[in-house]
Amino acid sequence: ILDILKDYDVKATFFVVGKTDERSVKAYQRIVEEGHTLAMHSYSHKYDEIYESKEAFARDLNSLQEYLYETTGVWPRIYRFPGGSSNTVSKVDMQELIEYLTDIGITYFDWNVDSGDATRGTTAQQIYQHAVNDSKQFRRPVILFHNTGTKKMTLEQIPAIIEALQKEGYRFDVLKADTPPVRFRIPETA
Repeated sequence: ILDILKDYDVKATFFVVGKTDERSVKAYQRIVEEGHTLAMHSYSHKYDEIYESKEAFARDLNSLQEYLYETTGVWPRIYRFPGGSSNTVSKVDMQELIEYLTDIGITYFDWNVDSGDATRGTTAQQIYQHAVNDSKQFRRPVILFHNTGTKKMTLEQIPAIIEALQKEGYRFDVLKADTPPVRFRIPETA
């Protein structure tokens, strides 16, 4: 993905997990070196651990933030909750975790366009259609993609998605801590 973004002179935001293998370390460093935003998505990505308690969430976040700082020299200030901010798997009230992030100066983002690439059975054409067609509903789309070894179709569709959205007049940019965040509406708790 980094090679494709470089070819198109496009910047993006990468919400990463705590992978420590050499390839991941080099990717995190390259994200920073090439002017993309390095953001946090959790260290372990294990929902049952992260969302066990506020303290468990804080430990996971702190582990990732410190690891990324040691690896890249960047102290990330942006977060995306695994499952999004309105997930229903957390044993902790999500509002409590949101308040915690706010208290420590971290901005969280959700997304308003889901490419569908995390859904089993999604085709390459569907990833393209979701990303391009659903983006047209928003002045400022934030598209969710996944970049794992099993998401080859995402990688294959990125050039066509970039070209189609640029043709529609969209430009690509990074998210920053002061970017107005895209967020889900958090359901009220009883």
